[in-house]
Amino acid sequence: LTGVWMPDGESMLLGGVDYTTSRIWQVSLQGNVRMLDWHGLEKMGTVSIDKKGALAFIASDPETLPELYYAASVEDKPRRLTNFNAKISTLESGKTASISWKSHDGFEVHGVLVYPPDFDPEKRYPLVLYIHGGPMTSDTEAFSSKLYQRLFATQHDWILFSPNYRGSSNMGAKFQRSVSGDAGEGPGRDIMAGIEAVKAMGIVDEKRIAVSGWSYGGLMTTWLTGRYPQGWAAAVAGAPVTDHVDQYNLTDLNISFKYFYGDSSPWLGDNIESYRKQAPISLARYSRTPTLILANTGDARVSITNSYKFYHALKDNKVKTQFIAYAMPGHFPGDPVNRRDVFKRWMSWINENFEAVER
Repeated sequence: LTGVWMPDGESMLLGGVDYTTSRIWQVSLQGNVRMLDWHGLEKMGTVSIDKKGALAFIASDPETLPELYYAASVEDKPRRLTNFNAKISTLESGKTASISWKSHDGFEVHGVLVYPPDFDPEKRYPLVLYIHGGPMTSDTEAFSSKLYQRLFATQHDWILFSPNYRGSSNMGAKFQRSVSGDAGEGPGRDIMAGIEAVKAMGIVDEKRIAVSGWSYGGLMTTWLTGRYPQGWAAAVAGAPVTDHVDQYNLTDLNISFKYFYGDSSPWLGDNIESYRKQAPISLARYSRTPTLILANTGDARVSITNSYKFYHALKDNKVKTQFIAYAMPGHFPGDPVNRRDVFKRWMSWINENFEAVER
């Protein structure tokens, strides 16, 4: 939430993610801070405030999709005004839960699990990682944040795991900035430690673990399959960043990408070695995971050259792979037909390779 001033001009509302929940804080001109108690609601979009301090906003919680809410003041419990998504919210879907673990260097890391309907803690389920992009965003427990994960869990009886690896926006500035100069290794070790924490719960079919994600989630997918080539049954890499030099030269972020590498151009001195060392393409020759690659040809944020390179690296190393390029602009297909196609292929690829694993 971009800061919204209260009517008296003495304080403003600011939003952010706290572990695995979106929160709103009221911050005064004197520096006093208090978190609003919105009873599990997570705001979506902006907050409108009238001259008397009444608030209107769209919000979701772990059980329901977004609806319009009203509160007479910041002290009041919000009241739901609409019921547009009632039918969808009542459909059978899994529950969400937070999980936390310690990473290799002591960082506390948090994530979200989505369980399939009728989850039985005595059974073992396939585990699918659904890694967020950014990296400076976060996964929360809100229904709206976990819509596709719930779909995957419900359709195929999988457990979905979304780790908020270092670089995420849920644990303060130090945690977020720690990804700078450590684009793959640190986040990768966070995620692998998270997988071990989930395994320790005794609910994972360890022969059926898949890794997937879009954008920086695609970067982490391609990094993990090369850095840790054993143990993955399938991978789906959407708009993956695989070559940081291409990101510097060919995208809308262009030279701002250098801030991941100490404010340094790859074309000065031997800086390009640092770019290559942190890029998944440097590890592609080690990957043995069946991998589906998805990307838009006109993506300005992550150039499609990243995907072409990774596809050829896998194919030349005799790794099962498929590359689908959508002939359109944008960082993700914007129309409903191609969006549906993305998620249909995403689920089908994982399911196909899970079924190929010997029981």
